[in-house]
Amino acid sequence: MTLKHTYEAKTNVQLRPAWRRKDPVIERDAKLFWQAEHLLPATADLDARAAELCLAAYDGDALIGLTTASIRYIGFLGVKLAMLRIAVASDKRKYRVASILQPESREALEQWSAANPTEEVLGMGTIVQARMFPPETRLQAFRPASRVCFIGWTANGEQMRVAWFEHATIPIRRPDVPFGSPDEFSS
Repeated sequence: MTLKHTYEAKTNVQLRPAWRRKDPVIERDAKLFWQAEHLLPATADLDARAAELCLAAYDGDALIGLTTASIRYIGFLGVKLAMLRIAVASDKRKYRVASILQPESREALEQWSAANPTEEVLGMGTIVQARMFPPETRLQAFRPASRVCFIGWTANGEQMRVAWFEHATIPIRRPDVPFGSPDEFSS
C-alpha cells in the first residue's frame, strides 16, 4: 500500500490489478466502460488498449475508473517511462477516485519494473489533461501521495509529471551524448 492518500475516495472503491494479467472480466468491463463514457474514438483498437490496462476501480460490480500504461521512450529525458492514463466515470469524477488510482498504479508499475529490470523502465509519467479545473487553477509541483513531480510542459501546454521509481538509476551523463575531454573536469 502506498503512503497515506492525500484524499480518500468519497465512494466505494475496490481496486483490481490488471497490469499484464490479461484478465478477461476486467478487459470486457474496460471496453464497455470506454464505449459508455465515449472516451475513445470509434476507430480505436480496444484490444490493444485493453492490453495496456494497469488497475481497475470497481464499486460493486460496476467499473468506475481505470488506468492504462504504455511503455515509451521519452527522448528529452533519455529514459523509458510507463506513461499512465487515468479515466473515471463521468458521474464519479468528483469523488476523488483518481486520487486513489494514480498512486496505486504507480506502486504496481514500480513493483513490475523492479521485477523486470531488463525492461529499463525508470518511472511513471503522466500528462495532466483534467478538464474539470478552471484555467487559473494552480497545482502542487510535487504530490507526495503519488510521488509525481512537475518536469515541464508539453507542446500543447499541458503539465508533464514523473514519479521516479526508487530502484531507478541513471548514468552520470546521457549515453547518447559524448563525454568531453578528461581535462574538462579537472579544475
